[in-house]
Amino acid sequence: MGKEGVGKKTRQRILDIAKKIDYRPNSSAAAIKRKHLRIAAVFPGTGNDNRFFYTGIWRGIRDFFNTAVDLNISCLEVPYKSKNGYDVNAGELSGLLENIKPDGLLTLGALGREGELSIQPFIEKNIPVVLATNDIPRSGRLCCVQPEYRITGRMLAEFVTRQIPGDTGILIWAGDIKVPSHYLIVEGFDSYLRDKGLPNPVYKVYSGGAKRGDRENMLGAIRENNPGACCSVNARGSVLLGNAVREAGLADRIVAVGSDLFRENLRFLRDGVFTGLLHKNSYMLAYVAAKYLVDFLVKDIPPPADTIHVGSEIVFQSNASMFKNGFSQLPL
Repeated sequence: MGKEGVGKKTRQRILDIAKKIDYRPNSSAAAIKRKHLRIAAVFPGTGNDNRFFYTGIWRGIRDFFNTAVDLNISCLEVPYKSKNGYDVNAGELSGLLENIKPDGLLTLGALGREGELSIQPFIEKNIPVVLATNDIPRSGRLCCVQPEYRITGRMLAEFVTRQIPGDTGILIWAGDIKVPSHYLIVEGFDSYLRDKGLPNPVYKVYSGGAKRGDRENMLGAIRENNPGACCSVNARGSVLLGNAVREAGLADRIVAVGSDLFRENLRFLRDGVFTGLLHKNSYMLAYVAAKYLVDFLVKDIPPPADTIHVGSEIVFQSNASMFKNGFSQLPL
């Protein structure tokens, strides 16, 4: 109904009839006439510590494309090795353009100038790019799908401070100070305490969690500061935190909140090491990012906003079973 060559009066009459009979264009039928489209998904693979967060990303992508089999569109998976989980493999992206030239790109918003340069050739060739987890504003990407990190940090602060006295210290494994998905959560946490006038001292340990000596630093910070609560803003730090709480003999004696859903964290939750888990929903981030890119390519529907936020939540022992979907291989 949106084809060129149709007069305004005719188009409006058709639209009126379609409205009366509640007609909706059949995207799968239209896809039969459309050339096959290929989307490239370029994210860190699930080897080593990257499995903590990116297992959910890849499941979300695969589940979406399993529901879109009738749209004459496919996904080329390009996992790459990443030391920290938020860098970019510019070589993989360059190779895609040289050898395949996909019709769309799903990837993360990698840090710094390198991240911006890595997606610029796609944008220059009018290949739409949708980012997930971290953003590269003003890069020309179609949109970014991510948590509202400051609100996530405020939610974490509210949960923690409601369970401890106002003079009790809080230890935060604050991640990498250069990574928006880390420092924005910390900013949100601080803003909540400031807005509520809460006097809890906050001790911050900055590291992505992939450095040698991080384990000793985590345990040392807990023993030195003797906090009443502790939490981590990222998955790698969460594992360090859980092991440190256990080694310090503080399981079931301290409010401890891990970050993200994966096997080790669910065990910490089950065993009482963690009071809760900050679930940033990597699965849904990827699923939604794939949906908006496909909607744009197949149906000419632009994303509803420049930045799309996926909600975060706290997972407890009592509701952990609700989160098995998308994590069916992670036994509780």
